[in-house]
Amino acid sequence: MTPKRIFITGANRGLGLALTEQSLQRGDIVLASCRQPEQAPELMALATSTPDRLLLLRLDVSDESSIAAAARQVGEHVEAIDLLINNAGVFSRGESIRSLQPETMLHTMHVNAIAPMIVAQHLLPWLEASPYPCILNISSQFGSIQCKSDGQHYSYASSKAALNMLTRTLAFELSPSGIIVVALHPGWAQTDMGGPNATIPPQESAAGILALAERLTLADSNRFYTWQGHEHPW
Repeated sequence: MTPKRIFITGANRGLGLALTEQSLQRGDIVLASCRQPEQAPELMALATSTPDRLLLLRLDVSDESSIAAAARQVGEHVEAIDLLINNAGVFSRGESIRSLQPETMLHTMHVNAIAPMIVAQHLLPWLEASPYPCILNISSQFGSIQCKSDGQHYSYASSKAALNMLTRTLAFELSPSGIIVVALHPGWAQTDMGGPNATIPPQESAAGILALAERLTLADSNRFYTWQGHEHPW
């Protein structure tokens, strides 16, 4: 397997950290980003043990100037990005129609839906420089309109539904450039966001995501997958 150059957002914990760890174990070059790398001890330890293949980047995905600064650093270290994993996200619990706050909804939409597009926009020159570029947008089964069956998670579910539409739109535009773009449900992972009742460890989800990324072709672009490689209803 040829090593890849992988950019991961939200790499400091949970699924993002598991993706970083497993990518390094495979021999990939990883550009791992989060808001405060110095406050992510596990990520810092990985950087110490694999300084030649792990670059830590300070990135607040809700701040375009931060995205632009991180993109400039990318150009100083690699010639291309083969895989962009837009993983950073936020999740507000306990919402009802009586408690909805517009500020929370707007922030969630910004981080979960808009930010992945702006990250892709700023990293596009390095994706275009890759022979087999791919963008994985970490979505959720909660973003499936077809599967919606409860009255919960207003902000999160709507932001992931928006991300799904943006993913499809981006896939159509970038297909002529040979860039694969898919949405991905990572499973109910045992992370801070997933909560204590989640059913799978983040390592299992990460392994499935990276295995899927290896076998995706341009014919698979514009689709919604699970971490197990199955198509998910939109």
